[in-house]
Amino acid sequence: MKSTEFWLKGFGLLICVLFVCLPQNPLALELTIAGLILITLGIPHGAIDHLTSEPSTTRKGLLIFLLRYLGMIGIYLILWIFFPVLSLAFFLLFSSYHFGQSHFFELKSYSLIYSTLFVSRGAFYIAVILFGDFSMTQKILDPLLELGAISEYGPWISMGFLVLSMVLEVLVFQKIKRATWIDLLLLAPLLYFSPLLISFIVYFGFWHAFPSMKLEYDFLRNFPKYNTLKKFTLQLLPFSLISLFGLALMIYFGQRFLESNELLLLFFILISLISFPHVVYMDRFVRFFKTDPYSA
Repeated sequence: MKSTEFWLKGFGLLICVLFVCLPQNPLALELTIAGLILITLGIPHGAIDHLTSEPSTTRKGLLIFLLRYLGMIGIYLILWIFFPVLSLAFFLLFSSYHFGQSHFFELKSYSLIYSTLFVSRGAFYIAVILFGDFSMTQKILDPLLELGAISEYGPWISMGFLVLSMVLEVLVFQKIKRATWIDLLLLAPLLYFSPLLISFIVYFGFWHAFPSMKLEYDFLRNFPKYNTLKKFTLQLLPFSLISLFGLALMIYFGQRFLESNELLLLFFILISLISFPHVVYMDRFVRFFKTDPYSA
């Protein structure tokens, strides 16, 4: 799968190049590409948290998992209702950690310096995406808070996260990895100049979701029930289809009863709700898998 990851990332860069070069942003094309990446990589990579948590799960174990998963979503939803700005900050924080972790799956153990490295690297790319198409960022978050005053500080915020993460990477690895230089020289500029939806889905799909799925597959293929690509793919389907059905319902009713910016914000919040328990379980999986792998 290593060569697959290489080609997918190359394809992602070409998508960004296409949209940077287009004189206008065709919304239909943006939505089509984003939808395809979300369906094939984005949603499926979080659809087997129950198996990475416990590969030999029983019906009772699955029920307990679902109750915990939905419980975390419910608690976070309550926070969104009563403390929306705080919930937004929390979403950006755990997303930064989660995305940054994807750049350093090879680390074998965890400490405060590693966690800070993850947050700072993930925050850099999130800042590049959000400030690169700041008008769309404002449109999405306008119902929550006024962002106009922060726009002029965007380059400094991005640079601050970058410098911090580079210093920490040197401290951890005694060097800057080649993959880091490639991402900084090719990926970061293209994300900045691409439309927000495209830059997010390219980074999310090819730099986070697929590497995460690869790690999940490397683990689950140790078990007879999941030891082929076909068996693994079949395990992705049930919860992926449920998630897609829920998104379809949200879009259908949202278009009927909400303004476009309200629908965008609702989609943003929904993604945060689904992401929260996934980040918790994925982090547990990465820590446990890397330090004390399950035995088949």
